[in-house]
Amino acid sequence: MCRMPVDQNTCCVCGSSELEVLFKARGIGFTLAQSPNDLTSTSATLCKACSHVQTPPLEDIAAYYDTGYQFQLSNPEEDDIYAVLQDGTCVYRSQHQAASVAKLHDLSPGSKVLDYGCGKARSLAMLTEAESAIAPYAFDVSDIYVPLWDQFVPKANQSSYSVPEAWHGKMDLALSFFALEHTADPRGFVREMAQLVRPGGKVHVVIPNMYRNISDLVVIDHAQHFSVPSLRYLFEAAGYTDVAIHDSIHRAAFIVVATRPAEMQEVDVRVSEDIAPVIQAARDVADTWADIAQRITAFEDDHAEATAVIYGSGVYGMFVASTLKDLSRVEAFLDANPYRQGRELMGVPILAPDQVPADATVVYVGLNPKDSRGIIEGVAQLHSTPRDFLFL
Repeated sequence: MCRMPVDQNTCCVCGSSELEVLFKARGIGFTLAQSPNDLTSTSATLCKACSHVQTPPLEDIAAYYDTGYQFQLSNPEEDDIYAVLQDGTCVYRSQHQAASVAKLHDLSPGSKVLDYGCGKARSLAMLTEAESAIAPYAFDVSDIYVPLWDQFVPKANQSSYSVPEAWHGKMDLALSFFALEHTADPRGFVREMAQLVRPGGKVHVVIPNMYRNISDLVVIDHAQHFSVPSLRYLFEAAGYTDVAIHDSIHRAAFIVVATRPAEMQEVDVRVSEDIAPVIQAARDVADTWADIAQRITAFEDDHAEATAVIYGSGVYGMFVASTLKDLSRVEAFLDANPYRQGRELMGVPILAPDQVPADATVVYVGLNPKDSRGIIEGVAQLHSTPRDFLFL
């Protein structure tokens, strides 16, 4: 996986220097591993030529993903909740991702399927369980996940830090789940994926959709924030054909499916679609975060003596917690994810929703604003006593 330094004065996707400062804030931003940052400021720039948004990558990014990331390693089955069904059943993100791959690709017996930048490779594991005849391959820029790969990937099909030459041109399908946004060099990333796929083979890349889930902008280890136009430019310029971008199969992400042609050559691409609405949407996301911070502060001032809880222990919940002037008024984070319950975050316990403290009269709803009201309406325990809610 490429680790080339990239000039932050030019767009990482199209190379344009026509950049606009989109977002800059002091002390705001989080790593995906749920750590508030210790940076003096965070920022993002918008490319007015292709609508891509980029954030300066973390310093020594290679070392960070080698030993510092350790995402969801405390439990092999730990995962994020994708959806909660009406009967209360949790559908986890890896389940949904594996099902999406099976839906979009015809995997014949013996198909070589690589998870590129795979971490724990939970989706590949689930796909292998469902499609037992496929040959799974796992690659990551760290070796800390090897004990998990050993459970279902043959040793010869595992690699850490660099991809074996013998894998080049051999894969029928290369998968990438939420990895492209972390790289400082997205063009190098998609080119290397192409080298691994046989002619006629496909890549399946899942990337956050900032326009559906605005938290992507303040996750500081996400260096790239893509749009449909910037994704199309990235893959077509690299030489892929049949580039399809799905924005509804995963409710908070884009899925790119593309084919490697017989001869992979970089292409001179022009952005032909109208990107003005996308550029305005990116500006709106940045403005929304500024508005959210102001509303949290005003709400806290109006409830200065109240005991509170924060519903959600993900990025939105951490944003609320870091914005509050007095976190000591927060008794708990509430989270429906059983893998998070019983831990602490920023020194505050994470509890199940049915454990909401009786004296908590204020609820900061740290969830995606597009989904939060519907979710909170379904949590009966929060409505057993009068409470004031702040929705982001």
